Amino acid sequence: MKQTTTWMLFGVAALVAQPAGAQMSNETEIKLRAGGFAEGARDLGLGSDEESSEFFTEVHGSLFTRYAPGFSTKLRVQAFYSTGEVFLNTDETPQPSDEYVALREAWIDIGALTSFPGEVMRLGRQRLREDDGIWFDDDALAVRWAFETTLLQWSLGAGQQVEGFRTDDAGVDKDQEDRFYLFGDIGTQYRPGHYLALRAANARDDVDLPREQRREEPERFREREFTWVSLSLHSDYYDPDARERLAYWVEAFGMTGEETFATRPDPVVGGPVTYTERDNEGVGGSVALRFRPSLQLPAQFGLMYALGSGGTDASGHSETFEQTGLESNRARFTGTRSQIHRFSEAAQFELSNLHVTTAFLSFPAERFDISLIAHHFRRDAEDAPVASRGLRVDPQHGDDELGQSYDVVISRYFEDFDRVILRESGPSGVVRLRASMFEPGAAYGSGAESTYRAILEMSWKL
Repeated sequence: MKQTTTWMLFGVAALVAQPAGAQMSNETEIKLRAGGFAEGARDLGLGSDEESSEFFTEVHGSLFTRYAPGFSTKLRVQAFYSTGEVFLNTDETPQPSDEYVALREAWIDIGALTSFPGEVMRLGRQRLREDDGIWFDDDALAVRWAFETTLLQWSLGAGQQVEGFRTDDAGVDKDQEDRFYLFGDIGTQYRPGHYLALRAANARDDVDLPREQRREEPERFREREFTWVSLSLHSDYYDPDARERLAYWVEAFGMTGEETFATRPDPVVGGPVTYTERDNEGVGGSVALRFRPSLQLPAQFGLMYALGSGGTDASGHSETFEQTGLESNRARFTGTRSQIHRFSEAAQFELSNLHVTTAFLSFPAERFDISLIAHHFRRDAEDAPVASRGLRVDPQHGDDELGQSYDVVISRYFEDFDRVILRESGPSGVVRLRASMFEPGAAYGSGAESTYRAILEMSWKL
């Protein structure tokens, strides 16, 4: 069924994107990417994990067709190959694989539905992304209606991650299956270069929990409904082209909801399925400051702090903040064009039961950028777990010190390369090194060892 859905969407998108009239215009793009990947033991030396290194290559092909003002379509596919199973965390939630073909985007834009300026509705498989990467940065089948003016911006949408749309049958994360999202935001520019924004999202599971005596184990034992709300004040902090000497981002967010757990009966004697309901109330926030001493010199430094609450209260209600499940936590937070994981490229923590203090120094320039980053991590609740996409080991109880991470990201850009041979336009490319080391703290025990993650890659647009 999944393969049928995938290829049907391929076919529909391809048909929609075919030119059918003289007024249409097409833009095609091919992006080539290749590199090497290496990482240390993801269990911090506490298990059987070993160091690994692989080479990978991929091709992205896209076709954008504009039929008329306010009506356009886009189709984008990807082919990936690696010498071994890796996850690179650049386009989607990590799904280790060695080869696949994937449908990344297949959407239709319809504008001018109303008299609002800058208004458009996008339907289909699309990238739901926000600049900070904290709430949304993943592919989903969705409809999103938005408009943007100088003083006011807003959007409303609904979506769901149905499947991975990959030929290796890598589906979405188990917790994302049968989860439906509603989301929206509204913001205003209350003075030039300064913004106030409110955003909200709701996620509801539609899971068939076990309702009778049974010996076999069902796929899901938890059903949830969560709502997130946040208020932010910022100076377009994540825009790498912003020229202000001081950039800032201040945001507070809260999460509320409830979840139902089904407890399976004894596998030998059987018995009734029992259910437990629990309320969830979590809070979080993010503060970021970046200062550029001189607009003429490509150097800037900054500080960031992020919090996601954790633990339970005296009555057993959860106080753990959880992200939406569609986040990547990747952003241009150092003021360069490079997207970097906000909570360590090596550990890739999630903002749940976590305090993160970050300091960085960056050098953005026309042909290169460099970011030097240091993170310090600790738990909000010492007796509660943390979430990480880069580690395969949980911290021990009794200490809140998770450790430190040191990241280096260096990029060299090549733009309009073919102009030297008098062509009007040409490819643009980048060579980028991402290197990160995570030093575990006391929460992982005295036997934990440091680990690392490094990617050297080149990408080129034709």
